[in-house]
Amino acid sequence: MKILTLLTCALLLAACNAGYSPRYYYGNIEVANLTGGDISNVKIDTGERELSCASVVNNGVCQQIFPKRPYPEQALQLSWQDSNGEQQMQQPNPSIPLTLSPSRPLRLLVEIDADGSVKAYFRQDNILPR
Repeated sequence: MKILTLLTCALLLAACNAGYSPRYYYGNIEVANLTGGDISNVKIDTGERELSCASVVNNGVCQQIFPKRPYPEQALQLSWQDSNGEQQMQQPNPSIPLTLSPSRPLRLLVEIDADGSVKAYFRQDNILPR
């Protein structure tokens, strides 16, 4: 009887979690220049929000803070001009870790490295907004 009860509870729990897809919100985009030189014409498009900066110095950050909105969960469109004047483009598609809470807004962080590679990920501040 105990095994049947345990099995029933496990099946109910699995059924409740199947298809669970929480809605995440974001309210900050940051692009960090780690290329070793200045970059310009930085643009990032999330599908419903666009960030652009005329120039970002080496180890500098281009940032935009806005009221929280649903994250569209699609590939980002990122472009910039490197220190040699060459146009660069990437389409990072960061995933949201399950360890982040849907109840607090996310920060989208994008790092442009010296070799032109891009790392995009999400962070969440531990402090709740007032």
